[in-house]
Amino acid sequence: MSVTQAALRSRVTTGGSFYLAMSLVLAAIAIFGFSKTVPRDFTIPGFPALLWAHGAVFTAWVLLFVAQPALVMQRSLRWHRRLGWVGVGLAVAMVVLASGATLLALWADKLPEFYSHGLFVVRAAFAVLVFPALVAAAIVLRRRAAWHKRLMLCAAIVVVVPGLERAMPVFLMGPHWSYVVDGVVDAIALAGPTYDLVTARRIHPAYLWGVGAILAGQAIVDVLAPSPAAVALLHTLGAH
Repeated sequence: MSVTQAALRSRVTTGGSFYLAMSLVLAAIAIFGFSKTVPRDFTIPGFPALLWAHGAVFTAWVLLFVAQPALVMQRSLRWHRRLGWVGVGLAVAMVVLASGATLLALWADKLPEFYSHGLFVVRAAFAVLVFPALVAAAIVLRRRAAWHKRLMLCAAIVVVVPGLERAMPVFLMGPHWSYVVDGVVDAIALAGPTYDLVTARRIHPAYLWGVGAILAGQAIVDVLAPSPAAVALLHTLGAH
């Protein structure tokens, strides 16, 4: 291996244990949260095939998200890159299936019990817009490992929020449960910048975009969820 290749591999694998640990934390949140509802839901007669597909693709993406930093730590960069394109396909499918699942829940009036219609549709819209935007940015910057891994981490945080909601005792939190969930999401999202400060004494600019998108999205959701715009959107989507 040339000196240049060795230096590149060193830059790519820097901080690998942190990103692997974060991927395992996010996977655990998703698995624990959905384990509270998925077994029951999937035994319902006539359970929609769309939701089966949504669950399968989401699970595959989460498992791949754990595998990718593990491959980097093993310096299996060729497999990391190859499987990365599988992840791109899964991410596209996730956006399509999540949009379909959202519409299905609205039309059937089968929202999670702790959600209002406005909050449900605006949060879902935020996720299906911000997640692919962060993944797309990570793909464009895939040759800049420092940017790529941070943006992918932020994208993963966005998609595990539904699992976090199910993992937390939201029924005990009152009408403002979403603010508590957002606070936990923020704590998870700030783990990356904190790690940067501790190890490099500066925050990488990727987090200004990734974490910034998460924080800005939360603020926008809080404003739009109870607004006439959300009511109009629900009416447009044909929600009950």
